[in-house]
Amino acid sequence: MSDPTGTSGLGGGSHVGADLAAVMQGGPTFLERMERLSEQKDAHDKALSELGLGRAARDAYLHANQAKVDAEKAHAAAAKVLNDANSQSAAKINEANATAARIVAKAKQEAEEIKAITTRQAVDAKAEADRLKWEAQALKDEAWNLKTDAEATQVMAQAAQRAINEQNDKLDADKEALGRKRDRLLLARDKLAAAIKEADGHVFGV
Repeated sequence: MSDPTGTSGLGGGSHVGADLAAVMQGGPTFLERMERLSEQKDAHDKALSELGLGRAARDAYLHANQAKVDAEKAHAAAAKVLNDANSQSAAKINEANATAARIVAKAKQEAEEIKAITTRQAVDAKAEADRLKWEAQALKDEAWNLKTDAEATQVMAQAAQRAINEQNDKLDADKEALGRKRDRLLLARDKLAAAIKEADGHVFGV
């Protein structure tokens, strides 16, 4: 079939050929054809723009969907890590609590043992202190008794010494009295002897 517009050789497969074909076939006049061409070009550009927006939206949707998948995977991984961490933390907490309970129980047992030992030592110390106190009181009482006995003995010794002194004084006085009496008796004897002798001289003419 012949080409009445003469546009078949204008590169119908190209954008330029299509635009020229539109100009040649769009209207009865050249200006109308140019306006028609401009309108078609605007519609074509709009379609291309909308196609680009659709592809961008599709790419954005796919990217968002992939980001959502990645986020869900990351969330699942984080949840697993958190769960594992919680499990490990719970196990560690339980282990720490058990260890703390054992330490507290051991410390309490040791404290009870120390308390018992301290109590026994306190009882023994009190008993020893009471014994020493009793012995000290006994020694004090004995010393007091010895002091009292010594004081009484001293009083008795002083009394005995006074008695001895008085007895000695009496003996000295009695001795002096006996000496005077002896002297008187000796004097009387001598006088009697002299009188007898004198009497014998008168009787016998001596």
